[in-house]
Amino acid sequence: MTELARQNRPNLRDDYQSIVYSQPEVFAEIVRSDSASLPPGTNTAVFLNGNLLIIEKGHGVYIEWQPIERTARTSLSENDTNADDWVIEGSPPKDGTEVQNVSSFSFNADIKDLRSYTYNDPVTKKGVAWVRFYCKDGTASETFHMKGGGYRDFVTQLQRYTTLSRSAKERNLVMFVDECTEALEKSVGMLNLNKDFVSRFLSNPYATSLTALGKVTNLITPLLDPDSNTDHQLQAMVNLDPVVEDETLRSHTDNIGFEHIFELQLPERPVIEHGDTPVDEAVWHSFRDEAGRITDVHSLKSLIFRGGIDPALRKTIWKYMLGYYKWDLTDEENKAARKKHHENYFRMKLQWMSMTPDQEARFGLFRDYKALIEKDVTRTDRTHPYFTRKELKNLILLKDVLNTYMMYNFDLGYVQGMSDFLSPLLVIMEDEVDTFWCFVGLMDRVHRNFELSQAAIKQQLQDLKNLLEIVNPKLTNYLESHDSIHMYFCFRWILVAFKREFGFDDIMHLWEVLWTDIPCKGFLLLCCVAILDGQMNMIIENKFGLTEILKHINNLSMKINLHEMLRNAEAIYHQLAAVQDKLPRHIAEVLSFTIDEDEATTVQ
Repeated sequence: MTELARQNRPNLRDDYQSIVYSQPEVFAEIVRSDSASLPPGTNTAVFLNGNLLIIEKGHGVYIEWQPIERTARTSLSENDTNADDWVIEGSPPKDGTEVQNVSSFSFNADIKDLRSYTYNDPVTKKGVAWVRFYCKDGTASETFHMKGGGYRDFVTQLQRYTTLSRSAKERNLVMFVDECTEALEKSVGMLNLNKDFVSRFLSNPYATSLTALGKVTNLITPLLDPDSNTDHQLQAMVNLDPVVEDETLRSHTDNIGFEHIFELQLPERPVIEHGDTPVDEAVWHSFRDEAGRITDVHSLKSLIFRGGIDPALRKTIWKYMLGYYKWDLTDEENKAARKKHHENYFRMKLQWMSMTPDQEARFGLFRDYKALIEKDVTRTDRTHPYFTRKELKNLILLKDVLNTYMMYNFDLGYVQGMSDFLSPLLVIMEDEVDTFWCFVGLMDRVHRNFELSQAAIKQQLQDLKNLLEIVNPKLTNYLESHDSIHMYFCFRWILVAFKREFGFDDIMHLWEVLWTDIPCKGFLLLCCVAILDGQMNMIIENKFGLTEILKHINNLSMKINLHEMLRNAEAIYHQLAAVQDKLPRHIAEVLSFTIDEDEATTVQ
């Protein structure tokens, strides 16, 4: 609330309430493929009609959005900003998507608890007016689309109660200015103390002791569970005993104890345009000889990296990409190998299916694996049509394949997150045996993520930090001063290769790009860097601490633009390739640059 409004506002009873602004037909964009409130098969956004309100109450001023319908529209059109022509496709509501527990999508926040909002104003930008609020605890509202425009009227009314400041670095970000905090920051600035003083002074201290890792399931579960609260996720992150930090990039320590990171002067980042079409039937056959051998694997993978694979061909090409079929074998040779794999699969499946209850009673680890698989299968991708209650046979297949893999690799067994990798394979292959052997190939790539020591995950987080130090030292310094340099908030991204961050179609495209190992085997980490680089201003301008950063990263789920991420990640790769001879050895290794004693050259 501005000082003038605060002075003029009388003392009000706690039960006082007055709606000072109301805007109808404001549609909340619900992007929750894992939401129990949405029916099975809802993997994209739906739009729920409601009212946007500013309410004076006895104990504060609140922004609220309240739904007024249970039926959501399936899409909206942004082709015309004129309120009269603004169209919501899927209308009328009876033809839309039925939403259960509609009140769970309500938004209610005291303006003193809001940190910022992002917006689109069709007067100055293209599209429909929308606004999305970010709270100080790191949570965010849905995106609210305004059918009748009205963004400026809303802001005019809002400014009666608070001071708003447009970010100079993020073009559609507006900050809620806490005048007391701002005054404190200015005072601290005059004293020339370190920048972290205010954030630590104003926030509750977060402290906990490092404990032993224990069972890896206890670590992974809260980080994968969308319903897990932030405290549980933070505790799980703390339980990741960090590896010793690589100090290669450290330069020196200043006189107040803050470390400075060596900054490598990078060339301008190139602009990457991906306009290639997916590999289709004609392109696929152009790489096959008469017997079915693939004649130029690298060139084919390069096309897949650029444009992905036509969905109709994934069932065939994925078998090659995951090592089930061999590139240099003929069709007949691959078919013969497939027959042997078929026999081996059912031999292993019989091992666990024929185990008696008496045997299980004396085989505790097997019993634990089996129970965990049973639990995970019931909640894996249940919003996808392939795994709904009407398709129980597919859930049984999912369970059978995981149990058989447990017998195939009993040392690894089963760890939560493995089912995330399996479900898309089953959807594509639609065959139990083919799915299993493709899963074996995929697990050969990622199995170290699930080892008890978690050494591979910790090393990847360390590599990610090292990359970010070079690409964006400003963000790295900020994370370090806010107890976030361990990068644990990216744990889920790495563990299941962004499976929880994208819808099914996007994750299939992303995975087949990653399986090409082009331009390097560490391309997943470059994708992480690209996202964090794009979120720098949002994190710094909002002065997020560890808890808020974790919540903000979690809130990005299903909101990341895949193609933009891929373009930016590739651009960062080429930016670093231009100075590869100046990169530290460990960074060059992550990016698959060859290393000479005197210089490094890019692998062609």
